[in-house]
Amino acid sequence: ILLKHLSLFCLMYLTTLYRSGSSAVTDVFVKTGDDLILNLTEAEIPSNSRIWTWRYKDDVLVEFTRGSQPDVVNSRSGKVEVLGKSYSVKLKYLQKSHSGIYTAKVISPKEQTLTQCNVTVLDPVTPVDLTFTCASSSSSSFYNLTLTCRTDDSSISITMRCEDQTCNQEGGERRSVTKSGSSLHIYQLKESVICIHSNQVSRNESKVNIENRCI
Repeated sequence: ILLKHLSLFCLMYLTTLYRSGSSAVTDVFVKTGDDLILNLTEAEIPSNSRIWTWRYKDDVLVEFTRGSQPDVVNSRSGKVEVLGKSYSVKLKYLQKSHSGIYTAKVISPKEQTLTQCNVTVLDPVTPVDLTFTCASSSSSSFYNLTLTCRTDDSSISITMRCEDQTCNQEGGERRSVTKSGSSLHIYQLKESVICIHSNQVSRNESKVNIENRCI
């Protein structure tokens, strides 16, 4: 698992990291079953702070008191582990029910939000199937090649006009959003057509060589 930095405070263990958001709240996308590290350093905590916490929504996960050992209060967002002698918290084996706002917050002497991460846990996308059909006319040297990109719940198609060994896509590449919220993208690249099924945490691709496909 590769450790990557996310903004100032949030890190994640996962194969690919996607991120967006403002300086106030950082959007984090995690693949189902992966781990998430919420990182907070001594330098980011006001020097007069006595008590601070990591929270999931309104629930305290870990409470830190200056000069004392951290206290894991609540494990409702999965298995919670404090990493060594630090203020970093590791959430293990996240599930979609663990999506939500995670906040580092000073409690005493005065309440102050230090950072927030808006975590979305997503399943990896399903495989994609790329198929083709041919339609020709006996009175013409042209034929139409239609390629369809399918997932479990959605599909998109493109049509190509072909003559001899040359095919040209009609109408340009196509993109769509599936019923589950993932993305489908189909396009021509030289003698091939490529279909990509992706979301913020995973990607599947299928490729078909169109040269002489209908001959």
